[in-house]
Amino acid sequence: MSRPINISSNLTIILKIFFPIFWLVFFGLTLIAFMNSSEAYVGGMPILWFRLMLLSFILTGALVMYFSIMKLQRVEVDQDFFYITNYRKTARYPFHNIEQIKEISYLIFKVYRLALREPGIFGKNPIFLASNNRFQRALHEVPEMNAMIVKE
Repeated sequence: MSRPINISSNLTIILKIFFPIFWLVFFGLTLIAFMNSSEAYVGGMPILWFRLMLLSFILTGALVMYFSIMKLQRVEVDQDFFYITNYRKTARYPFHNIEQIKEISYLIFKVYRLALREPGIFGKNPIFLASNNRFQRALHEVPEMNAMIVKE
Protein backbone atom coordinates (compact mmCIF):
# COMPACT_ATOMS: atom_id res chain seq x y z
CA MET A 1 0.00 0.00 0.00
CA SER A 2 1.35 3.41 -0.94
CA ARG A 3 1.79 6.26 1.47
CA PRO A 4 -0.94 8.96 1.24
CA ILE A 5 -0.08 12.16 -0.62
CA ASN A 6 -0.93 15.39 1.19
CA ILE A 7 -2.70 17.50 -1.45
CA SER A 8 -3.47 20.41 0.88
CA SER A 9 -1.38 23.55 1.08
CA ASN A 10 0.95 24.06 4.03
CA LEU A 11 -0.90 27.35 4.61
CA THR A 12 -3.94 25.40 5.81
CA ILE A 13 -2.72 25.04 9.39
CA ILE A 14 -1.65 28.70 9.53
CA LEU A 15 -4.97 29.95 8.16
CA LYS A 16 -7.12 27.54 10.16
CA ILE A 17 -5.43 27.66 13.56
CA PHE A 18 -2.70 30.28 14.00
CA PHE A 19 -4.27 33.26 12.21
CA PRO A 20 -7.61 33.15 14.11
CA ILE A 21 -5.80 32.74 17.46
CA PHE A 22 -3.48 35.66 16.64
CA TRP A 23 -6.46 37.78 15.53
CA LEU A 24 -8.49 37.17 18.67
CA VAL A 25 -5.56 37.58 21.07
CA PHE A 26 -4.19 40.74 19.44
CA PHE A 27 -7.47 42.57 19.02
CA GLY A 28 -8.92 41.17 22.26
CA LEU A 29 -5.98 42.58 24.21
CA THR A 30 -6.37 45.86 22.34
CA LEU A 31 -10.03 45.97 23.37
CA ILE A 32 -9.14 45.20 26.99
CA ALA A 33 -6.57 48.00 26.95
CA PHE A 34 -9.13 50.49 25.64
CA MET A 35 -11.77 49.24 28.10
CA ASN A 36 -9.38 50.10 30.94
CA SER A 37 -8.40 53.44 29.45
CA SER A 38 -9.43 56.59 31.27
CA GLU A 39 -9.28 58.72 28.13
CA ALA A 40 -12.50 60.36 26.95
CA TYR A 41 -11.65 60.49 23.24
CA VAL A 42 -9.64 58.42 20.77
CA GLY A 43 -8.71 60.33 17.62
CA GLY A 44 -11.53 62.83 18.18
CA MET A 45 -14.10 60.06 18.67
CA PRO A 46 -15.79 59.42 22.03
CA ILE A 47 -14.18 56.35 23.58
CA LEU A 48 -17.51 54.55 24.00
CA TRP A 49 -18.08 54.65 20.23
CA PHE A 50 -14.49 53.54 19.61
CA ARG A 51 -14.92 50.60 21.99
CA LEU A 52 -18.16 49.55 20.28
CA MET A 53 -16.58 49.84 16.83
CA LEU A 54 -13.56 47.80 17.95
CA LEU A 55 -15.82 45.14 19.47
CA SER A 56 -17.90 44.93 16.28
CA PHE A 57 -14.68 44.75 14.22
CA ILE A 58 -13.44 41.82 16.33
CA LEU A 59 -16.76 39.96 16.17
CA THR A 60 -17.19 40.55 12.43
CA GLY A 61 -13.65 39.31 11.77
CA ALA A 62 -14.23 36.24 13.96
CA LEU A 63 -17.48 35.42 12.13
CA VAL A 64 -15.88 35.84 8.70
CA MET A 65 -13.00 33.57 9.72
CA TYR A 66 -15.37 30.98 11.22
CA PHE A 67 -17.44 30.72 8.04
CA SER A 68 -14.45 30.77 5.66
CA ILE A 69 -10.90 29.84 6.60
CA MET A 70 -11.73 27.82 9.70
CA LYS A 71 -13.77 25.44 7.49
CA LEU A 72 -10.62 24.40 5.60
CA GLN A 73 -9.55 20.78 5.99
CA ARG A 74 -6.32 18.96 5.31
CA VAL A 75 -6.75 16.27 2.65
CA GLU A 76 -4.53 13.34 1.74
CA VAL A 77 -5.13 10.72 -0.93
CA ASP A 78 -3.79 7.28 -1.77
CA GLN A 79 -4.84 4.61 -4.27
CA ASP A 80 -8.04 3.72 -2.40
CA PHE A 81 -9.05 6.48 0.02
CA PHE A 82 -9.31 10.18 0.75
CA TYR A 83 -8.18 11.11 4.27
CA ILE A 84 -9.72 14.31 5.62
CA THR A 85 -8.62 15.87 8.89
CA ASN A 86 -9.25 19.02 10.89
CA TYR A 87 -6.06 18.37 12.91
CA ARG A 88 -8.07 16.74 15.72
CA LYS A 89 -10.13 14.09 13.93
CA THR A 90 -9.39 12.19 10.76
CA ALA A 91 -11.93 10.50 8.49
CA ARG A 92 -11.25 8.05 5.67
CA TYR A 93 -13.53 8.02 2.63
CA PRO A 94 -13.32 5.44 -0.17
CA PHE A 95 -13.32 6.72 -3.75
CA HIS A 96 -16.86 5.48 -4.42
CA ASN A 97 -18.07 7.86 -1.67
CA ILE A 98 -16.79 10.93 -3.57
CA GLU A 99 -19.15 12.22 -6.29
CA GLN A 100 -16.92 14.98 -7.57
CA ILE A 101 -14.14 17.39 -6.71
CA LYS A 102 -15.18 20.96 -7.51
CA GLU A 103 -12.35 23.35 -8.30
CA ILE A 104 -12.94 26.98 -7.33
CA SER A 105 -10.17 29.25 -8.60
CA TYR A 106 -9.36 32.52 -6.87
CA LEU A 107 -6.65 34.93 -7.97
CA ILE A 108 -3.61 33.27 -6.40
CA PHE A 109 -4.91 29.97 -5.03
CA LYS A 110 -7.37 27.17 -5.70
CA VAL A 111 -9.93 25.83 -3.28
CA TYR A 112 -11.44 22.41 -3.84
CA ARG A 113 -14.78 21.19 -2.50
CA LEU A 114 -15.32 17.47 -2.17
CA ALA A 115 -18.91 16.46 -2.87
CA LEU A 116 -19.60 13.37 -0.78
CA ARG A 117 -22.45 10.98 -1.53
CA GLU A 118 -23.27 10.73 2.18
CA PRO A 119 -22.45 13.32 4.84
CA GLY A 120 -19.40 12.53 6.95
CA ILE A 121 -18.08 13.99 10.19
CA PHE A 122 -16.98 17.12 8.29
CA GLY A 123 -20.28 17.54 6.47
CA LYS A 124 -21.30 16.78 2.89
CA ASN A 125 -18.89 19.23 1.23
CA PRO A 126 -15.52 19.57 2.99
CA ILE A 127 -13.21 22.16 1.43
CA PHE A 128 -9.44 22.39 1.22
CA LEU A 129 -6.79 24.75 -0.09
CA ALA A 130 -4.70 22.79 -2.57
CA SER A 131 -0.97 22.75 -3.10
CA ASN A 132 -0.71 22.84 -6.89
CA ASN A 133 2.44 20.68 -7.10
CA ARG A 134 1.20 17.97 -4.76
CA PHE A 135 -2.27 18.01 -6.32
CA GLN A 136 -0.80 17.49 -9.80
CA ARG A 137 1.39 14.68 -8.45
CA ALA A 138 -1.70 13.03 -6.93
CA LEU A 139 -3.56 13.32 -10.24
CA HIS A 140 -0.66 11.57 -11.93
CA GLU A 141 -0.33 8.81 -9.32
CA VAL A 142 -4.08 8.30 -8.71
CA PRO A 143 -5.70 8.58 -12.16
CA GLU A 144 -9.22 7.91 -10.76
CA MET A 145 -9.20 11.48 -9.42
CA ASN A 146 -9.07 12.98 -12.94
CA ALA A 147 -12.63 11.87 -13.72
CA MET A 148 -13.94 13.47 -10.51
CA ILE A 149 -12.73 17.04 -11.11
CA VAL A 150 -15.27 19.67 -12.10
CA LYS A 151 -14.23 23.31 -12.62
CA GLU A 152 -16.51 26.14 -11.55
